Amino acid sequence: MLEIFRRGQRWWTAGVVVFVGGVFAVFIGLGGPLQSGSDAAAIQVGPYRLGLSEYERVRAQRDQEIQQALGEAYDARRLRDTVDAAATRILIERAILALEAKELGLTVSKREVERELLSLPGFRDASGRFDKEAFSNWVGYEFGSEKAFLDQQRRASLAAKLLQVIRSQATVSPGEARVAVKRRLEGVQIVYVALDPSSIPEDFERDEAAVEALLATREDAARLLFEQRSDIYDIPERTRARHILLRLKPGASEAEQAEVETRAQAVVERLEAGEDFAAVAEEVSEDPGSAVSGGDLGYFPRGQMVPEFDEVAFTLEPGSHSDLVSTSYGRHIILVEDRKPAEVKSFEEVKADLAFELLGQEEGSRRARASAEGLSQAIRAGQSLEQAARAEELSLERTGVLQRRPDGFIPGLGAAQDLMAVAFSLESGESSDRVFELADKLALVQVLERAEPTEEEIAAQLETEQEALESQKLNAYLQTWIDERRNQLIQDNDLVVNQDLIGRG
Repeated sequence: MLEIFRRGQRWWTAGVVVFVGGVFAVFIGLGGPLQSGSDAAAIQVGPYRLGLSEYERVRAQRDQEIQQALGEAYDARRLRDTVDAAATRILIERAILALEAKELGLTVSKREVERELLSLPGFRDASGRFDKEAFSNWVGYEFGSEKAFLDQQRRASLAAKLLQVIRSQATVSPGEARVAVKRRLEGVQIVYVALDPSSIPEDFERDEAAVEALLATREDAARLLFEQRSDIYDIPERTRARHILLRLKPGASEAEQAEVETRAQAVVERLEAGEDFAAVAEEVSEDPGSAVSGGDLGYFPRGQMVPEFDEVAFTLEPGSHSDLVSTSYGRHIILVEDRKPAEVKSFEEVKADLAFELLGQEEGSRRARASAEGLSQAIRAGQSLEQAARAEELSLERTGVLQRRPDGFIPGLGAAQDLMAVAFSLESGESSDRVFELADKLALVQVLERAEPTEEEIAAQLETEQEALESQKLNAYLQTWIDERRNQLIQDNDLVVNQDLIGRG
């Protein structure tokens, strides 16, 4: 693909996003050529040898950007590998751009570099003249030598030239932008019928002969359902408890511990005097999740609570409460209300019920598909979905005004990209005879009303939409282009990252 564009002199770009780490895939950790090297180059891209000082400068810039974006959430240690990867990627992509620019015949003259240097405001003295001494001092400190600085400057200028040339080749016309705005702003209100092909019909009766026949020929299907229901047929011992919690943070002082112990003991005395546990829990417990329901924790198996709590909850007799129980959360008083022994059912015990369920699901699927096909035929015969559904006494669901979404989400149906696409192709009042097979439903759709944007609404967003589309187009082009060039460099062993240097701090 690249050769076609090179021969035709059609080039494209995603602009400065390359230089700030943009949207491209992280190079380190995703299959890139991370090799150890013995020379001083941190990264080698074709003929370009990028030194450690250049890498560290870019890394520091990227690190600062991430700090500014994350604020107090910034964690240097946790994000170290991410910053290393971003700096590596940026340098590689800059070098690839410069390399391509050079191979396409673009050049940067000495005079052009000098003009750029003379335009830098930081190197002018009080009279406005270029201060060579200040420049030399800065270059020596930042780059080690003037040659290293000029090499980097030429690469940056080459990349910038390529970006400038190719940016003009990936344009979006006002007409394209207008279509995109209209598509984004227009809406439809629909009505749909959703049929569940997995539900067992209420009037489905058990036929023991059919159950035996299924088990004789398709026992594996029943066993698979049994395995999927392991949480139903293999239930561990469970206890139901309430608790009252008085919080005490780890490392609390002796005075803090004594204060909580005193309050907790007072609660125990109230319970022993006959006060209702749930009422006391609602009043004094400091567990916000359970206090509102009188400390009720429901049924839970062993291992769900912290060990100290578990031990008491599965030892106390139902109907009794504990004394003070210490955990990392504080002091608890636990009331055990009920306990259920473990329940384990074998396949032999439940296989007939499973076979009946499978038969019921198959009948439900047959009926749902028959209903869906009946609706489809009625629509082809000229009825609307509303008319056909009402004639069959089927439920209709009406939505609000929907707009296009990439995931095709429709309330009540979930992700339904195909259905949404068809809905936006229908006119007001029109029904589709297509039966849509969604994740767990069969559905048919009718458009009730289309909501078209006004010319004023379209015009207000036209410029922004055109810029966004151009950015998307450029990014997509450049992503493919850089990936192809990088893969070729890898194949030719012309892209090497010195892992002994990168991220060694």
